[in-house]
Amino acid sequence: MNKEKPIIAVCGKGGVGKTVLTALLSRVLIDEGHYPLLLLDADPAGGLYAAVGQRPEKTLASVREDLINHSRSANDSTKDRLAHELDYMVMAALLEFPRYSLLAMGRPKEKGCFCPANTLLREAIDLLAEPFAVVLIDAEAGLEQIQRQVTRRVTRVLAVSDGSSRSVETIGLIADLVGRARLSVVMNRGMVLNQSQLPSGVEITGVIPENAVLREFDRQGRPLWELPPDNPVWTATRNIVKKLFPKRRTQPAAKGSKKRTVNR
Repeated sequence: MNKEKPIIAVCGKGGVGKTVLTALLSRVLIDEGHYPLLLLDADPAGGLYAAVGQRPEKTLASVREDLINHSRSANDSTKDRLAHELDYMVMAALLEFPRYSLLAMGRPKEKGCFCPANTLLREAIDLLAEPFAVVLIDAEAGLEQIQRQVTRRVTRVLAVSDGSSRSVETIGLIADLVGRARLSVVMNRGMVLNQSQLPSGVEITGVIPENAVLREFDRQGRPLWELPPDNPVWTATRNIVKKLFPKRRTQPAAKGSKKRTVNR
C-alpha cells in the first residue's frame, strides 16, 4: 500500500464471493486495529449489510428518490437548495458505530441505468473518506463502477476469482482499466491459479479456503462476523490483511481486550 489513505475495492464477476470476502476483511481490519472503518455496500443488489449483521434503514438510492419526490412539489428556491444537499443525502443514509460506519448504495426504484446512483456513490466516497482510517468497498459485479470511475480514488483493487475462466477473464479486464500496480487477486473456495494464468504484474494476495461452515452461514444469510473464531477462514483473511498492511496498525488493541470484540 502507498502513503495514500487506504481505499480498497473488492471487485470481480458475479458469484465469485466478493461480499463474503468484504465481510471477512471488514471484521479482521477492525479486530486488527484498522479503524475507524468506512464500509461501503456499492452493489445495488446489496447483501453486505446482512453479511456483517446489520440492516440499512436508508440507502443512497432511497434518500435520492425521497429528495426527488420532494422537489417535484417544491418552488424554485427550494429546488435549488435541494440540488446542493449532497451532504444531507449521504449522512441520512450512513449507519454509524464506534469503530465503523456503513453506507449502502441500494437499488433505485426506477428502471434503467444506475448512472445517477453511481455518480452519487462516487461523490459520497469523496465526501466521507477523510476521517476514516480505511475505506472498504464491496463493488458491484462486473466493470461498470470501474468504467464510470466510481473507484477513481481507490488505492488497491482486490479482484476475487473462483478459478473459472470467466472470472480470470474479468480480472484481465479489470487490470486493463485500473492498471497492474494497484491490483491484487484473492482466490475463493480454495481454488489456486497458476501465476501464469493471471495478467503480468498481478499478484495473488491470498486464498480463502473452501469451508462448509462458511458456506452454510452464507446460504442461511447468517452474519459472517459470527463465524467461530477458530474457523480457518479467519486465519486466511488475517494473512491477506497482513499483506495489505505489512507494517501498519491504525489503533492499538486495548489491554485485556479479546479478539473479535467490536463495540457496536
